[in-house]
Formats: sequence, structure tokens, C-alpha cells
Amino acid sequence: MIRRPPRSTPKPSSAASDVYKRQAYTEENIVMSTDGAFTTLQVASPDIDKYRQTLLDNPSAFQATGATAAGICVTNSGHDYLGQMMVWSAFPNVAAALSGSTMYDPQKAPKRFERLREVKYGVTWKPITPFRLEPGYERVQRIKVSDENMQAFTSAINNLEKAIQDAGHPNFYNGAFVLIGGGDRDVGTVIVRSIVRDANAMGILFDDFFEGNASWADEYQAVSALGEVVSDNMEICEQLYFGS
Repeated sequence: MIRRPPRSTPKPSSAASDVYKRQAYTEENIVMSTDGAFTTLQVASPDIDKYRQTLLDNPSAFQATGATAAGICVTNSGHDYLGQMMVWSAFPNVAAALSGSTMYDPQKAPKRFERLREVKYGVTWKPITPFRLEPGYERVQRIKVSDENMQAFTSAINNLEKAIQDAGHPNFYNGAFVLIGGGDRDVGTVIVRSIVRDANAMGILFDDFFEGNASWADEYQAVSALGEVVSDNMEICEQLYFGS
């Protein structure tokens, strides 16, 4: 896991539009690592922009848990329910993530939060491939992977990332995560987040693949052969909190 350098708090804007205003950072500021962990809270919000602004204006929940960074991911397609989104918090390790999750009970949140979201469930994520925390437009796939295929699967994810970057997409990143304490839905599954700067960049990758111009097609097929996709959606993600 990696934390980007602090930046000024963005002016109020929608989660979608904010993706296109993200600040670029030089490579010397970036470290790819499997360190760290995330807690995530899946919610349904009737007013996503208002909920986002409330989180920006009230970072106390993130501070109480000891999170080093936090933000949101808003489902853009493949919804399970209306207003689907995720609030994520980053921690230096799993111990800190699990401890932090005991320091804030979303069911006892102030009234201003209760009116803005319905809590669905929470789960802890642990990266199993080197991951760069650079929120953007993200394809999120839940994939069933057998124990015997796990090592080959993580290698294939890394190979696919390199192949796409070498094909002229340097801002493409993959991250694979195991889920801890997520209930029946998460047993035996891995979450793969494929991240680019914006929707247009993601669309270019799809166009290259379907037109037969993707030099990375073999690497993609290698990943597909090692697991079964059980869900697939698109999310728009951004960082709202940069630590105290």
C-alpha cells in the first residue's frame, strides 16, 4: 500500500468530476508495496455529493480510527443497488486496520450521517500484489481463485500490469486484494482493481482489446484462465483524507 503526498483539500465538486482534476506526482514520490491494509464500508447514499461533502467537512471518524488516508469509491456501472458506494480507509498493517474498525461504529454515527447513507456491510482488504494508492476510474472484479492457483494468479496480475504499461499506458495499475471478515460473499474470492486516470483511458483499453490491437491480450487471457469472475463493475474513486 502507498500513500500519496498531502495536498490541499479540494473545492466542493462531484466525485465524478474530481477524478479529472487529480494532481500528478513524480515517480520518486511513489513506492509500490504489499504493505498495509484497508477497511471498507459499503453504503447506499440517496445524495452522494452531499455525503461526500459531509465526509470532507467531518474527518473525525477517520481520525478516530487512526487511518493514514481515506476516501470514497462511487459505483458508476454494475450497481447492486441505487446509490452504491464505498468508504475506504488505509492503515499501515492489518492489525491497525482491525483495531481501527473497533474505534468507530457506523451504526452510532451522528444524525447528519445517518440521513445520508444506509450501511450495507464492512470488510477489511489486504493487498497481495504491489499496489499504488492512486484513486481514479477503476474496474473492480471479484474473482474466485483456488488455493493452488493463487501464486500463479498474482504473478499473472503483475505481468498484465507491466504489459499494459509497456504498451503505452504508463498510468495503468492493477491491485489484487484478499478480503478478511467479509462474510459468505467473500470466501475464496480476490478483488482485482484495474486503475486508470479516467473513463476515456479505460475505454481506450477496451477498444484496443476488441479491435485486436492489444499487445497485452495474452497476459489478459492468462489472468482469465486462473479464476472465475463473479462480479464486475466500474467505480470512480478519490481520496478525501490525507492523515492528520
